Amino acid sequence: MNLSSKTKKWLLIGLPLLVIGSVFIISQYERTSTTHYCGNTCHIMKHPYETAFHSTHREENGVGCKDCHIPHDNLAEQVVYKGYSGARDYYKNTFAEPDVLETKEWSKNILQKNCIRCHTTLVERINVSDGKRCFECHRGEPHDKAIQSFSTEKIFTSIR
Repeated sequence: MNLSSKTKKWLLIGLPLLVIGSVFIISQYERTSTTHYCGNTCHIMKHPYETAFHSTHREENGVGCKDCHIPHDNLAEQVVYKGYSGARDYYKNTFAEPDVLETKEWSKNILQKNCIRCHTTLVERINVSDGKRCFECHRGEPHDKAIQSFSTEKIFTSIR
């Protein structure tokens, strides 16, 4: 096959750039999917990161942030969601109210799907089609638990 010198030049420059760019994007995708990255990049994630360590849903038990907060249906949805969610979080933490975590409907749906994905045998006899989501009853798992100063009043209030 005879290629023009211009085509050869584009291939010579373009293919290595494509490979380097792909490796960079994949490594960044992997790096930003770790629990360590989530907990140490934004100050707003410090409390959720620390409280997750005191939960059964913690990394040493094989559960990381991405297991609950990232879709697992397909890679395309993962990439789109991470891009959207990351950009939104970056914007809010830079230009808006940084101390407010707001879960959008898309995120709530992902959380619900992931609860059912991991706990299928546990919830198979529970009606999850009535519109109620797992995290509405299990609100304190894994992030709302206090780390050190868990007052008696708070304990009795949460039991009622």
